[in-house]
Amino acid sequence: MEYAFTPVDGQDGILLSGRCTYEDAARFNALLTEWDFAAAPTVPLDLRFVTFIDSAAIGMLFILANRCREANGHIIASGAPPHIVKALRRAALDPYIEFR
Repeated sequence: MEYAFTPVDGQDGILLSGRCTYEDAARFNALLTEWDFAAAPTVPLDLRFVTFIDSAAIGMLFILANRCREANGHIIASGAPPHIVKALRRAALDPYIEFR
């Protein structure tokens, strides 16, 4: 997984790309420490370049969703390929992520 802080739909957001797997835990934790949830509790995620997501990475998104919720925000996911949306919906992330 690679990530970059970049505008997503006109707001500060995060672009994820590549394969998102259990091996990305350290990178994901770095992402969480760099994002200012107090200033931006809603996190726009651009997922158009994500090619694969495993259950560990889905768990990481639950962690992100909880951090957003604690700050009275949520995740807005855009551009996700259909197979990624399907995986996230099967994991019951719908209440935590707004898909666009």
